[in-house]
Amino acid sequence: MSQEIHTGVWIDWSHGRVLGATITMSARDGALLLAFIATFVTLVATRLWRIVTFVCHQILASGGEHDGLYYQRQLILRNTPTPMAATGLFLRQAWNWRGYANYPLLRTLPWAIGGVLYVGVFAVAAIFSSRISDGATQFRLLAAGDCGAFQPADRDALQQKSTYDNSMASVYARQCYTNSSAASCNNLPVSSIRWTSESIECPFADDICVGSNAFRMESEVIDSQMHLGINRPEEDRVNYQRETVCAPLITGSRFARDVNGSEAEALGWEDNVLVKYLYGITETRNYTHIYNKYGQNMHTGYGTEVFLSFAHRTDNYWQPIDALAPDHRDITLMFIAPNSVLHVHPNDDPVFGANIPVVTEGNVTYYQPDRYVSPIACADRHQVCNPNNGICTGLVGSGELMSNAREERLEFDPAQLATIERLLFHLSISSFYHLIWTRTQSFLEAQELVAQLTQLKLPSDQWKREMGRLFADALSKLQHQVMEYATGPSIAVPGYVFKAWNTSANSSEADEKVQDAHEAMCKSQITRDAQGTLNFSVLGLSLLLAVGLVVIGLSFVLEPAMIFLEKKLGYGATKAKRWERDENLQVMRMLFELRYAGRWKGRTDSFPTTISKDRFIYDAQYLGEEQMYQEIRHDASGVKS
Repeated sequence: MSQEIHTGVWIDWSHGRVLGATITMSARDGALLLAFIATFVTLVATRLWRIVTFVCHQILASGGEHDGLYYQRQLILRNTPTPMAATGLFLRQAWNWRGYANYPLLRTLPWAIGGVLYVGVFAVAAIFSSRISDGATQFRLLAAGDCGAFQPADRDALQQKSTYDNSMASVYARQCYTNSSAASCNNLPVSSIRWTSESIECPFADDICVGSNAFRMESEVIDSQMHLGINRPEEDRVNYQRETVCAPLITGSRFARDVNGSEAEALGWEDNVLVKYLYGITETRNYTHIYNKYGQNMHTGYGTEVFLSFAHRTDNYWQPIDALAPDHRDITLMFIAPNSVLHVHPNDDPVFGANIPVVTEGNVTYYQPDRYVSPIACADRHQVCNPNNGICTGLVGSGELMSNAREERLEFDPAQLATIERLLFHLSISSFYHLIWTRTQSFLEAQELVAQLTQLKLPSDQWKREMGRLFADALSKLQHQVMEYATGPSIAVPGYVFKAWNTSANSSEADEKVQDAHEAMCKSQITRDAQGTLNFSVLGLSLLLAVGLVVIGLSFVLEPAMIFLEKKLGYGATKAKRWERDENLQVMRMLFELRYAGRWKGRTDSFPTTISKDRFIYDAQYLGEEQMYQEIRHDASGVKS
């Protein structure tokens, strides 16, 4: 099974067209994008700081007299490009202006704290920007492989593939249907499909079940998108549910007979050695199963034979008796023979019961099984529903499901019908028969507790545990088989892939739409197996880039636009001039002009220059020791002097 991940843009329909729009990238490309995002966020933070300082400077800019701390603070806001640098200057300003300005801490410390908070916010933003892919869907879209329903070429190929598939499904069910935290459980769309169980009345004729005791297992409602990963718009989804009811059968004289006389002689055995079980005829014999009592002495463990009969089909190899043939059910019949297994403890289980004491030469007591063979019959029924209108088919056998789904009352569209056909192919090979026939001994949990033909203690409901284990295997196999439709066969065996869209050219228009939907499903299978790829939300990336570009653009446009409007409208013109004046180069220009050093132009430009190629001295004579201001004093009346 080749699972190649699609890279590029696709839609996870479980989140809708907008929220589900996703970009999947390789590990290398994803790392580059994450690096770009982190750099982009840093750039946005820098340009947003420019906007913040501009707005704050303009709000605080005012005429009249101010102390030196005020002018220094305005210069810091105007000329410090980063919040950390501004924070450092504000802290130093608060310290150095002690005793020389009113409330220096109160006037500068909030700005320092604001700078630290700004840095903290964008540090967190930068960190989380590198995890932007976590906000995208956890699923990956599989690239279409050898898509379609695989058909083994012959019986050998069928057995080889079925053996592999059944073992894989069983191992997965053991790992993930009881504990979904294992790493291997994170590849399929869901780790497991939940199911419930209960004891009910016998679904067959009342006189055929042991004590009228039956065990009903029912899956949760299985959503074709959420549980099976068939990635389609909401209106194209299908809900599916499975029910299996099992019951141990009696083996009285009506259903089990010793083989005697000429019949025994014809089979090559003495009287009362063989036992025939009469639960229906097969194509080759007038009984269902035959058991040799010498099996108890052949030093062999559990053995099983299994039969299957599909509902409303006349070509079944096994035709069950009327008592086992309720309408609209696929019937699996299994015969479990303990053979030479002896129990350490007595047991009242209807299938694994053992209450016949056997004392060995060492005076050890074991317990022999109550019956040579214990039959169990299981009835499968399936149902599909249209989630768009809530209408469902009845619970029917797998062979009847498609015809019921085509009823007009259900209003399934072509995509939904294609999904049901795809499910039906897998349902037909997920019965208990198909799970058992390649592992007639190993499927039993009881066999795992046998050592040298000695059976450890079993609970009195062991048969229910066995059936529950098979039901979990069936659901696990369904999960894997649906995935296989898009990726190709799980194991390389001779065969071909049936592609429903390559069928007869004489198909009706309705059938052609269903066939087209089959082909579209080849590019609609999702998985949680990331294979090192990274997902990014198209919406998240778009919002990040859009907001970031707006901030960057605004940071370059805001200053000239505001200054232009303030001057044009006359409102705030002085504030605009102060922004121009407080720029470092303009402050330098004013410093030199104060000492008549050079003739300058560009008092409102970003870069003032001298008018000519003037040369002048820039040393302590002008900038060092001498006081360069006139002290302003006030008399008692407040008049300047």
